[in-house]
Amino acid sequence: MTVAGETKKAFRYRLDRATRGCVMRVMNWLTPAAPEQRADFRQTEIQRILLVRSLFRMGDSILATAAIVLFRKNFPAARIDFVGPRISKTLFRNLPIDHHYEAARSFPKVCWSYLALLKRIRKTKYDLAVDVSGSSAALGSFIVGFSAARFRVGLKGQWDRWFNIRLVRPPSLNKYSALPELVRSMGLESPPVYPTLILSAEEIARAGRRIQALITGDAAPILGIFVGGRKARGKRWAKENFLELARRLRAEGMQPIVFIGPEESDLLGYFSDALGPGVPVLLEPDARAFAALVANCSLFVGCDSGPVHLACAIRVRTVAIFLQANFDHWGPPAELGRVVFDPHGVSVDLVVDACHDELRASLSAKVNHVAASDHVQSSASSSKLRTSS
Repeated sequence: MTVAGETKKAFRYRLDRATRGCVMRVMNWLTPAAPEQRADFRQTEIQRILLVRSLFRMGDSILATAAIVLFRKNFPAARIDFVGPRISKTLFRNLPIDHHYEAARSFPKVCWSYLALLKRIRKTKYDLAVDVSGSSAALGSFIVGFSAARFRVGLKGQWDRWFNIRLVRPPSLNKYSALPELVRSMGLESPPVYPTLILSAEEIARAGRRIQALITGDAAPILGIFVGGRKARGKRWAKENFLELARRLRAEGMQPIVFIGPEESDLLGYFSDALGPGVPVLLEPDARAFAALVANCSLFVGCDSGPVHLACAIRVRTVAIFLQANFDHWGPPAELGRVVFDPHGVSVDLVVDACHDELRASLSAKVNHVAASDHVQSSASSSKLRTSS
């Protein structure tokens, strides 16, 4: 993308956000606060549920999947619908929701699309509508508040006047634990649940064949390297660092694959020219196809970004590079990935060492798993022999 294109896109983003913010502030001022209600959701009949997350980044959509899993667990027979951006409709395929409403983002479409959306939502007569964006987005609170649901639930905060059940904000700051804590504060079952995406075996196999056609064919572990990140937020590692990382991993006998996101398409030529045929460089704009490619990796490396959360959601071990000290807020739990941060700057050496440690741990886990499986099979065989004799 050219500098002029980036400037135009940034301006459009600011305009869209300012327009939505202005409308929400006016509505917040004009509408009275909903009277507080109480409910025991374990005892109340709930047949129709609406979950709303009106944040438009990939990572925000992925983190919302924990709410889908938990509400389905608590209400197995209920209709569960979701309001979110277009990308969540793509990513949520195979998850236990019944319908997905798309939340528009761009001005001027937002001016009329939400009137039509609310009309469809109100017609469904939901028993329960929940803002699962942490009440950080006015739009999500607005949709929940004007859904006409019997119970309209969200966290206390700036935009809570449209809820009739206002929950105390959970103590944990980490985004991976926020939604389980929200569900728990509603008095519902909330076992530990991490974000989850479900890919079909065919999607993974198709992506695997695509990767095998690109690599040299040796048995080296495949490491996905995502070189993106929100540059405006200071989250993107220098491209020279990613280049050195890919070269070093390849020199050490691994098979790196460099992934370019649509927002970083201008880097495609830079990495392709610098790395040559030994390291594939891929730009895959389709979110599910990209997820299937990542699913074929032994390890995934990237800066704090949506693809890092995606890799965690499909249970590929992840090295998450943080350039700012906000990893307590956005970093994946240790069960899913390793956070790499240095207040003096994250070096390539630090990331390479983390990759080695993660691959060793992964190999050890596989060996232990195979040994345990062999032990179980051996015990079962012995039991059969004893029974026969």
